[in-house]
Amino acid sequence: MLAIFQTKIVLNTILIVSIIIISILSIHWHHEMYLLHREEKTLKSENEKINALNRQLLMEYSEIQSGVNVYQKSIDELMMFAPIETEWEDVSI
Repeated sequence: MLAIFQTKIVLNTILIVSIIIISILSIHWHHEMYLLHREEKTLKSENEKINALNRQLLMEYSEIQSGVNVYQKSIDELMMFAPIETEWEDVSI
């Protein structure tokens, strides 16, 4: 009878210790997931800012390139030149 009682005590002690260890590991895991989620949100926000800046720079570059292309085409194909300032003085409105 005493051996069965001792076996129950040892078994219950092992179960209690294992439950406590699993609970501590679960709390630690949830905390790590929280930290990971917070870092993910921060990185996502920074990535969105970088993407917005990249799009803005690409649009500005495209506008500059478009203006240069139009200017070169007007000079090469249409043979247009900048007006001379003396011609503008003669024009009256």
